Amino acid sequence: MCLQINLTDDPDRGGATPAEIERLAAHVAGCRTLRVRGVMAVAPLDEAPAAAFERLAGHADRVRTVIPDADWMSAGMTADFAEAIAAGATHLRIGTAITGQRPTRN
Repeated sequence: MCLQINLTDDPDRGGATPAEIERLAAHVAGCRTLRVRGVMAVAPLDEAPAAAFERLAGHADRVRTVIPDADWMSAGMTADFAEAIAAGATHLRIGTAITGQRPTRN
């Protein structure tokens, strides 16, 4: 599993706050049925993706101080995957480029 990190100040957005990262990693590492593989995040819409992904890479380093083999970084989607790769992403979510836009709902 990947720990989702909230890269914004919006408490309604999903993920752990940066202040919670090490404590959450330690808690989940103690759960015998879970394995933390790394971190994940979606870049905020109001910020350059490269800056957000660089922050995520720093948060991933912090997780590795608790779980040394948690080396996955899931970040980047169709519009910003190049920036995610440059920041060290190991996993991407490239849905729109493969499946196209979602149909509009009525």
